[in-house]
Amino acid sequence: MRKRRYRHREPVFSKGFTIFLIVLAVAAGGVALFFILDTYPGREAEIRVASPAGYEDFAYNNNGNGNTEYQVSPTNAPEEPNPSTNPNDYEPDNTSSNTTTYNPTPTTEPIATTAPNEPNTSTHINGTLLTEVDNTLLPWYLKLVNRYNSLDYYFMPYLNPVGGGHYFDARAYRALLDMLDSARADGLSPIVISSFRSVSRQTTLFNNRIQRFIDENGYSEEDAFEAARRIVAYPGTSEHNLGLAVDIVSNSYHGLTERQATTPEGMWLAENSFRYGFVLRYPDDKQHITNIIFEPWHFRYVGVYAATEMFERGLVLEEFVSELLTR
Repeated sequence: MRKRRYRHREPVFSKGFTIFLIVLAVAAGGVALFFILDTYPGREAEIRVASPAGYEDFAYNNNGNGNTEYQVSPTNAPEEPNPSTNPNDYEPDNTSSNTTTYNPTPTTEPIATTAPNEPNTSTHINGTLLTEVDNTLLPWYLKLVNRYNSLDYYFMPYLNPVGGGHYFDARAYRALLDMLDSARADGLSPIVISSFRSVSRQTTLFNNRIQRFIDENGYSEEDAFEAARRIVAYPGTSEHNLGLAVDIVSNSYHGLTERQATTPEGMWLAENSFRYGFVLRYPDDKQHITNIIFEPWHFRYVGVYAATEMFERGLVLEEFVSELLTR
């Protein structure tokens, strides 16, 4: 059998030059990948992503913009002792997925309205009621957000879906689902109509309310501004921007009026929400402290320990936080 003969061919490139070309190609690919990742939409403000392992709290840095958020637990702040507030102890219903995390799109548009100049004076009500607080001295679930204590414009919480296109802080969303399920088990029909809102969305709502007062009531811009802020929180000072507040109404009545307090759902929530770590944030008899009208539909997560204490003693968050920080 004849053996085939193969002609020996000299390589086109030397071995050293071939290795150089391979290294060059890998380097070029790495540069291209970095450029793609560095310029994808939303890169300008890094979004917090819930960890499927349990939503543990940790420090993060918001893309070098100086917006660093830390959870700090001081010695005078209560730990959350009730195991029911552990996200792993709450199982969402079938309509909500605990594996999907919402990534809100950040905005770099400036706030259209002018921030108000606050008097910044302390009020004495059975002790010292602080106006401004250092939120770094409080655990995440007690962060105070009001007209004197605002969030950074680029603040973004971890969020998880709670059904109906609404999202809530990933460390507390199962508590919300559990509360709603319990109300439904009692034959009620609570509906979440508002939860997390971006600061940009809050700006739109605030400006629209100002314009309504001007157009419908003939208010001056200054009067309309002051009237609007008692109904719609100034952008960055709304608990909805924080991701720990939720508006819940009755399926039989959707109006955001005081009548909501007399619905079966409103009464059930007012009496039972503390069991799941929520409080009626703006009660009728504390408007002089909250500076917000009576909102029987607005509930805020503060953890079971704080919610129980506030419910039993009739405190609002401003009072509870002031007590913690002035002990």
